Amino acid sequence: SLLLFVGIFQFTFGQFNFKKHQVVKGDDVYSIAKEYGTTPKAIYELNPTAKAGIQPDTFIVLPNIIAPPEQYVDGINFKKHKTKSKETLYSVAKKYDVEVDKIKKYNEFLNSEPLRKGDIIKIPLPAPKTNKIVRKLGKGKDEKTAPKTKFYTILPKDTRYGVARKFGITIPELENMNPNLGENFPIGSQILVAKEEAVPNATEEAEDTSYELYEVKPKETLYSLGKRYKISVDSINTLNPYTKDGLKSGMVLKLPNLFGTVDPTLFQERVLVNLENNITNTSTKKVAVLLPFNLNKADFSDEESIKSHLQSKSVSLSADFYSGVLMAVDKAKRKGISTTLEVCDTQKSDKVVGQLIDSKGLKSFDAVIGPLFQKNVEKAVNELKNDGVEVLSPISRKVKANSQNFYQTRPTNVVLENKILAFAKKDSLTKKNIVIIADKKSKEIKSKLLSIFPKAKTLDPENENFIKEDKLIEVFGEEESKIPTWVFLETKSIELISNVIPFLNARAKTHKVTLFTTEKSSAYDSESILNQHLSNLNFHFPSVVNESKNSAKTSFMKSYDAKYGTKPNSYAIRGYDITYDLLLRLSSKDDMSNIASSPYITEYVENKFSYVKNTDGGYTNQACYIMCYKPGLEINLVE
Repeated sequence: SLLLFVGIFQFTFGQFNFKKHQVVKGDDVYSIAKEYGTTPKAIYELNPTAKAGIQPDTFIVLPNIIAPPEQYVDGINFKKHKTKSKETLYSVAKKYDVEVDKIKKYNEFLNSEPLRKGDIIKIPLPAPKTNKIVRKLGKGKDEKTAPKTKFYTILPKDTRYGVARKFGITIPELENMNPNLGENFPIGSQILVAKEEAVPNATEEAEDTSYELYEVKPKETLYSLGKRYKISVDSINTLNPYTKDGLKSGMVLKLPNLFGTVDPTLFQERVLVNLENNITNTSTKKVAVLLPFNLNKADFSDEESIKSHLQSKSVSLSADFYSGVLMAVDKAKRKGISTTLEVCDTQKSDKVVGQLIDSKGLKSFDAVIGPLFQKNVEKAVNELKNDGVEVLSPISRKVKANSQNFYQTRPTNVVLENKILAFAKKDSLTKKNIVIIADKKSKEIKSKLLSIFPKAKTLDPENENFIKEDKLIEVFGEEESKIPTWVFLETKSIELISNVIPFLNARAKTHKVTLFTTEKSSAYDSESILNQHLSNLNFHFPSVVNESKNSAKTSFMKSYDAKYGTKPNSYAIRGYDITYDLLLRLSSKDDMSNIASSPYITEYVENKFSYVKNTDGGYTNQACYIMCYKPGLEINLVE
C-alpha cells in the first residue's frame, strides 16, 4: 500500500510545475494557501504530513506555474481532454467545435481503436490571431509562424477580463493560449499573453468604478454597443484603440458603468446550469448536518413533554429543515451520488459544536451544513478552516466569518437591496415620476435611491408613522395622468405602511402607480395590509425565494406529501435546495471551492445559488429574485 501511495504521489507531482516554500515562524497552512492563491486541501494533498503541523525551516511543496500549452504545430495549439463515460468522438469534436478528422490526425490510435472512457487525447485548437509574422513565399502563398507571445505573471486584482484587455486579445484567445488555465486565476502563476501590451495602464483602469469591462458577444457591433451604453462609436474607439480594426466576439472593452453605485458583481455574465448533467466525481460524499434539536432538554418518558418540545421554534425549524435534507439525499442517490450523512445536535452551544467536530471526526468531511445560529456557525467555521471543510450557513445572514471555507447561502439584505436597485436603474431611461417615502431609519437607502433618481420627489413621514393625504395629492397632482409613477416605500413600520398603501390605492384609479420596496418586512403580511391593494399597486419587492407557482415546486410538494403526509414549508424546501445543490456541486468538481465562484447559477424548488467570493474571504450567495403582486392576488416572478 505504501508503494501504491508513493506511485500516485509521483504521478500527480509529474503533471504540474511546483515550487517549494520554506516555512517560517508564524506560518500555518491556511496563511500559506492564501499567500499563494491555493487551498489548504491542495497543500495537504501534496504534503500529507502537514496535517500533523508544519515546523519552521522545513519545506513544503506548492503548485506554481500553470503549464504552458504544447508547441504550436501547423499554427495549431492543443488542449488535453480526458474522455468521460458516454462521450463519443463526435460529441467531443462538437464540444470543441473541431472536425473529427482533425482530432484523429493528432491522435493516430483513433484510426484503429474506438474512443474509451479515460482516454487522454489532444484537441487541436486555432492559434490566437494576434501579432502573427507573415513571410511571402511567392505566387500568393504565405508561411505563418506561431504568434508572438511572452510569459506574464498574474498580479493581485488581475482578472481574465483585465489581462485580455491589457494585451488587446479576446477571452477565447487568452484561453486558447493557456488551455491548462482551468477556472482559477491564481496570483503568481505564469501564463502566455500577446507580446505587446495594447493598454499599458489597464490594471489601474480596473479600479475606476465609473467604467466596467465588457466582453463582446457574438454578432454585437460598435453601433449596437454605442446605442446600449449611450455612447458614440468614436468614444468607444477612443476608450479602446484596438477596436478601430473591427470588433471581435470575446474582446474585452472599457465602457461606462451603467449601474453606478449598485454592486457590479450582480451583473457579471452568469449562466444558469443544471449540474445533474455534470456529475463527474462519483466518490461518496461525507456531509454533516448540525442543528439544534436540543434533545438534552426533552423528557422522552412523557408524551406531552415531547409534543411541547417539538413545538418550540428552533426544534420545529430544525425538524422541517432536516426533512428536506433527507429528501435531497434520496434524490442524489437516484442520480448515482452516495452520501454519508452525519446528523448532530448542537444544543445551541459553541462548546458542544467544538466537541461534535472532534468526536464525530468532522475534520475529514467534505462539508458541514449548519449550525443555525450565528455564534455556532462562526465556531464551526473557525474549527474547520484549516482542514478544507466547507461550512454552509443555512439560515442566519448575520454570520461574521471571513474564512475561505465559509458559505453564506442566504442572500444578505444588501444583496436583496442591490437586486431591486439594479432593476430600477435599468429602466431609468423611461420617463416616469419617482416618489420616495422613507422614515429616519431608512436614511441610507434613501440616499442610494436619490443617487439613482436625483430628480425624485421625497415625502418625510410626520411623527415617523403617517403621511398627510394632502401631501400625497400634492405630489401626484389632482389631474389624471398616464405618466407612470414609481413609489419607493422604505420603512418597517406597520403604522406607516398601513397609512400610505390605502392612499396609493386610491390614487391608482387615476394614475399609473407602481409600489416598490427594497426590503419587504413582515409588516406587509399584517392583516391590516390588504393583498388586493398590493395587487392594484403592482407591488415589487426583492425576495430570497421564488414565491410564484411553478412546476418544480408542484412536483416537490407532491413527493414530500407522499413521504411525510403533509405539505412542506419554506424551511423544508430550503433544506432540500441547499443540500441537493451542495451534493451536485461536490459531484461536479473535487471540492466546493473549485466551483463556488465560477460563473454559474443553479436553481431548484424555491432557491437559487450563485456564490461570489468576498474580498475578505468566504463566499456569499448573490442569487435572489424580484417578485410582484398581480391581479387575481397572484405573486409572479419578475426577474
